[in-house]
Amino acid sequence: MWQVILYITPLNVIFGLLACLLVCIFGTTLRRKRGAEAGRGAQFLLLFFLGITLLATLTPSQAIGSGDSTVWIIPGQGLLFDYAAMEDMERSMYIRQQVANAAMFLPVAISFRFSFPRSGLTVTVMAACALSLFIEFTQWLMRAGRVVDIDDVLVNVSGASMGALLYALGVWLATHRTGAKETGSRHRRAPRPSWDVSRKER
Repeated sequence: MWQVILYITPLNVIFGLLACLLVCIFGTTLRRKRGAEAGRGAQFLLLFFLGITLLATLTPSQAIGSGDSTVWIIPGQGLLFDYAAMEDMERSMYIRQQVANAAMFLPVAISFRFSFPRSGLTVTVMAACALSLFIEFTQWLMRAGRVVDIDDVLVNVSGASMGALLYALGVWLATHRTGAKETGSRHRRAPRPSWDVSRKER
């Protein structure tokens, strides 16, 4: 599944963020109309995206137990120490991989917020951190060709934070848009002035 990162470009990233924002706006509107049904749909999507995330991160790239148990615990090690020694293609792939790691947690965070509307940014970040640590710990136990890296946790949490912020922005935009419509509707339905009524009576 690593081939997905080949399609990551700045334009695709922008379109992806806008698409997530539109989903948040639409989801907020749908939740106001459907209520419980929208909540169950969000929970189904949460399970779906969790499954995709676990499949993408825990699928062995070699036989289980055949790899080493290397753990990179220095934050920014790949960026600060290895980036300068990389060639142009390696740098491009490294950046795309980090963007993909962040993007993977975007829909998870958004569907989590829709599934649990009372959870705030802090709860979402903590849940994303717990999920990412679980993934890294499982990769360490499996030793199946994946490197355990603290940067993956940081990038995953950054992606989840971005998803939670997009959710908040989408809710605000949907609420503001609905409020403006309701205000305009009230103005259109305003009663006629009293002088107009008295004129009709005469």
